[in-house]
Formats: sequence, structure tokens, C-alpha cells
Amino acid sequence: MNADSQFRSLFESAYPYIRRYALHRGMSASDADDLVAGTFEVAWRRFGEIPFAAPLPWLYAVAHNLWRNQVRSEHRRGALLNRVPRPDEMVPAAEPAGLDAESLRRGLSALSADDQEVLRLLAWDGLTPNEAATVLGCTPSALRTRLRRARDRLADQLRIERPKPRARTRPEAIGLKTKDAVDG
Repeated sequence: MNADSQFRSLFESAYPYIRRYALHRGMSASDADDLVAGTFEVAWRRFGEIPFAAPLPWLYAVAHNLWRNQVRSEHRRGALLNRVPRPDEMVPAAEPAGLDAESLRRGLSALSADDQEVLRLLAWDGLTPNEAATVLGCTPSALRTRLRRARDRLADQLRIERPKPRARTRPEAIGLKTKDAVDG
């Protein structure tokens, strides 16, 4: 019997026992499945160390160690959360007028992942353009360009009329003198 067949046989025979072990430790079904997967991952990596004459105690020991590590991690995480002050309740970002959340989600999902990330960082995560630029590894100027384009594409998806940018007017067109005209 080759190693793959031997491992498959071990998995099929021991799986219900290891899963029951996890469930008896008060784990949810998904956490129990994670523990079982972790146990058999260790078994695969340490295949040569498994005593195939009586593999179940060895697998229980692996599961026990993984479970204890998980419990320690949960205690550390809980202790950390108790030490860290709780953030103030965040007020959800206002939805654009006339749009329901589902329409906004559909419009957003039609955009590229890059456009979605730019919009989420600013609108949902509340970052400034400079902060979002740091997250995305670009300059603030590049971020503003990406943001404008992402907003335009979202507006197209939502069929919203975006205000046109104001045309820049030359100073002399509105009656102001330019520096050259003043000096000369």
C-alpha cells in the first residue's frame, strides 16, 4: 500500500473519532472541522512518525495539542481585547440620496476590484486621500485621479448624473490682469 492509500485509509477510519474528540471539547461544528483538518495536516507532514499499529492515540495527542494551542490563543485574544479600549460607535456613512443599499452594492460589485477598494477606503473606512494613498502604495495625486475615475464609473453603473468639473477660466477672461500684464 502506497503512502497516499495508507493516509486515506487512516483518515477514513480515524476522522469520526477525531471530530467527536473536538466536539466533546465544546467546539462548534466549524471549529471542530478546523481542528480535524489541522490534525490530519500534521499527520500528513509527519507521516513517517505515525505508529500505524495504533495510530489513534497519536492522532488524539496531535488534536489535543492543537486544541490547547487554540484555547491559549483565545485566552490571549480575550485578554488583549479587555486591555484595549473599545472604539466609539461609528456612525455609518450616509447613503447617496435616492439610492438604496442594494442598488449601491450592485453598482459597486460591477466595478473592478481596484475601483472598489479605492471607494471603500474613503467612503466606508473613512480614510483621507493621503491615508488611502499610503494603503494602496501610490501618491495622493494618483489616488485622487483613481478616486475620480472610480466615482465616475460607479455613477455610470448607477446611472447618476455627476456634476461636470468647472472649466478653469484664464484670469484675463474675467477681467483680472496677469502678472505679465501688470509688469509690462
